[in-house]
Amino acid sequence: MAWISLCVCCRVIAKYCLAAVSDAANGLYVVGALIGVPFIALSPSPFHHYSLDQLDPQVARTLVVLTADGRPFARRGGCVDRPVKLSEVPQHFIDALLSMEDRRFYSHFGVDPLGIARAAYRNWKAGQIVEGGSTITQQLVKFSFLSSNRTIDRKRSEILLAAWLELMLTKDQILERYLSSAYLGDGCFGLRAATRHYFGKPVAALTLPESALLVALLKSPTSLNVDRKGAQERTRLVLRAMVDNGRLSASRLSEIGWVGPRIEQKNPFGAYYADWLASRVRVPTGDYTPAVLHSFFEPRLQRSAEKAIESVLGKQGKRRHATQAALVAMRTDGRVVAMVGGRDYGKSQFNRAVQALRQPGSSFKLFVYLAALRAGASPDMTVPDEPFSIGNYEPRNFGESYRGEVSLRDAFASSINTVAVRLSESVGRNHVIAAARDLGITTPLDATPSLALGAWEVNLLELTSAYAAVAAGAYPVKPWGIKSLDDSSDATTEPTHGSGRWRLTVSNELRELLEGAVRYGSGRGARLPITTFGKTGTSQEFRDAWFLGFAGNLVVGVWVGNDDNSPMKNVTGSSFPAQIWRTFMMDALRSDPNFKRKLPHIAAFERQIPEQRRRRRAAFELLDSGSYSRSWTYR
Repeated sequence: MAWISLCVCCRVIAKYCLAAVSDAANGLYVVGALIGVPFIALSPSPFHHYSLDQLDPQVARTLVVLTADGRPFARRGGCVDRPVKLSEVPQHFIDALLSMEDRRFYSHFGVDPLGIARAAYRNWKAGQIVEGGSTITQQLVKFSFLSSNRTIDRKRSEILLAAWLELMLTKDQILERYLSSAYLGDGCFGLRAATRHYFGKPVAALTLPESALLVALLKSPTSLNVDRKGAQERTRLVLRAMVDNGRLSASRLSEIGWVGPRIEQKNPFGAYYADWLASRVRVPTGDYTPAVLHSFFEPRLQRSAEKAIESVLGKQGKRRHATQAALVAMRTDGRVVAMVGGRDYGKSQFNRAVQALRQPGSSFKLFVYLAALRAGASPDMTVPDEPFSIGNYEPRNFGESYRGEVSLRDAFASSINTVAVRLSESVGRNHVIAAARDLGITTPLDATPSLALGAWEVNLLELTSAYAAVAAGAYPVKPWGIKSLDDSSDATTEPTHGSGRWRLTVSNELRELLEGAVRYGSGRGARLPITTFGKTGTSQEFRDAWFLGFAGNLVVGVWVGNDDNSPMKNVTGSSFPAQIWRTFMMDALRSDPNFKRKLPHIAAFERQIPEQRRRRRAAFELLDSGSYSRSWTYR
């Protein structure tokens, strides 16, 4: 394919030899092209890998997320708009752009030897790279076709493709493509989108100071976010470059002040929720209009959630080395209405409610007791609470205290570890895992003796959904937050397909256990003036603390811990998480207009299929043995 490269170079030379007759400077370009012919022509041609279609912006449409009552609260995806036409761009913007980026744009052949020489001299004089020699055509090639790797091969391809574009398109067409695709910071691609985003106006209405700022952002698109003073200084450089290039008078320069963008500071309100939704949708393409996502997000409850976390950790968190928290609030049918993925979205966009995997501690016992109830146990059944071993594994209770014979109701309420492990061993660890899977836990779980005590990691969203299944009396309850995308006429109030498919036949017994845990057990700190159900959880060395529960038509999960997995100072599920949970729920009781005080009937779950009770009774008569050499299974 070297002959194609040779043809390109020959056409470039012929084109600019004509210009050299009237412009002596163009003679330098001819010389540069002649020098570059052997280098380019003897290399494989890159042309067959690319097309002009690739010059169009390759950014997804903006996603606008609406609250449950139809108000926008977040934007995700690219800040894009229709391609710009040169006829609508003010001349002072073109003057600013060419003065700063490419003064000989209309006379070079895609590569500017004079610009390269000037940049090399200034970089040598400064002892570091302070200026680049790339033309606007080369910049368009770089962000449309090539990677950012600094190699000889990439530079060769850049030069050759720049010459190719100069032959395929007019100068004005190249400039239009550049202005329609260039990145100008804050997620915005293209001059039209950036002008609307920063100044709320059409391109034709740009003033000179505004144009200078946008040109400044081409080289430093993040400066507005991290260094406002630096953005001002670079804007002045653009204006001084216009003076040097004869496009602005020195007297006018002194009259031009700084014009900052007229956009409000980013409001991170509901940002973790918006991120979660955005990760679950594929935004339709095909035009530059924003895609509209209608959600179940309730701002009132989101504010209550954020306020509840800060009211507890803001006062006591530092003293007890508890730095992070997450909260998920959903209705009993799985509609997620609020989500806090961390205490400061600006510092960390990692969503601890969805992405973090942490040990659930005793909150995992819900699945142990579900497996036991399915196997024929009852809340009144008594089990010995005393030390025992399974090989080298010896489960111990919190505080090293033991009560002897206790009912399952009391053992669950007091979160007794020995009883949970005895139940797991009797019904079979695999059946405990099956119970967790039925209620929506998808993370890896191994059938080890410590499974019953929450030794394997889960995420808060799935665990909250599992507790929602007990509230709904059906499983699995799949979390959902999207009513519709783009067309509100497609809005749905039906849960995710497959949600609530099976009837949870022991839901009443599980609710009895969860109510006892709050009424007189480890979850007393979460009690409300209405019937309350919940369970605490604390992992080893106080690394994680949880409270999961429900009341009325709200199911809420809370996690507290540290990102580096370091231990907290005696923070248990019955302390900070229960306090946060209760604070949030009390606020919901007072201010949530959609709150129902009694567990609601979910019409969408009426088509439930009864559980298949394939599992028979377990070997509960073996619960009083002093040690286990194996896991007992169903007979």
